[in-house]
Amino acid sequence: MISYSSSMRSLVFFFTLLSLVLIAQCCFAEDSTAWYDKGVELLNQSKYPDAAAAFRNATELDPNNTWAWLNLGKAMQGMNWFTPSYDAFKNATTTDANNTWAWIFRGNFLQERNQIPQAITMYQNAIKSDQKNAWAWYHLGTAEQALAHYPEAEQAFSDAIALDPTNQWAWYNLAVVQKSTGDYGGYAMNLRKASEIDPDLPHKVGLVS
Repeated sequence: MISYSSSMRSLVFFFTLLSLVLIAQCCFAEDSTAWYDKGVELLNQSKYPDAAAAFRNATELDPNNTWAWLNLGKAMQGMNWFTPSYDAFKNATTTDANNTWAWIFRGNFLQERNQIPQAITMYQNAIKSDQKNAWAWYHLGTAEQALAHYPEAEQAFSDAIALDPTNQWAWYNLAVVQKSTGDYGGYAMNLRKASEIDPDLPHKVGLVS
């Protein structure tokens, strides 16, 4: 019969406990990921309530799943639950300050409610997390434009275009800013560039009926 010393029994107990913890963490991660993947599938089908439930389960299993928080916000936004959606976007940036899109969605929420200075801060945080995200620069431009900060808006739209020359909305808004500052040559040129990318753009913005 094998006899274990007290120290040996403690060691066996320690490694048994460690194994159980590792197994639990593995299952925990798999469950959270499974719920997240299911939520993405449902979100892509515009099944917002079901997607929100899946992302909520993912965040309950893993509160640090920043992308689950982000997509929970998008699902709630799809249901017009705007305040809970903002809270979810906020949780996404809390769990990961480098989640660029969460900062952008927070900025959009604030800008839509005419809280422009606060929105600018969100977009600046987005740019800090990823200076090469063209949409972060674009949205910063729209916020600066809303405050008639035309030099700042023009620079932001120009930066967005430098990163993504196919962004017709950056070209269009750059043109609008230039028109506001009396640069009609720049307005005509950049409006033409926007229309070359998207021939329907003049109809979308009401320039032609």
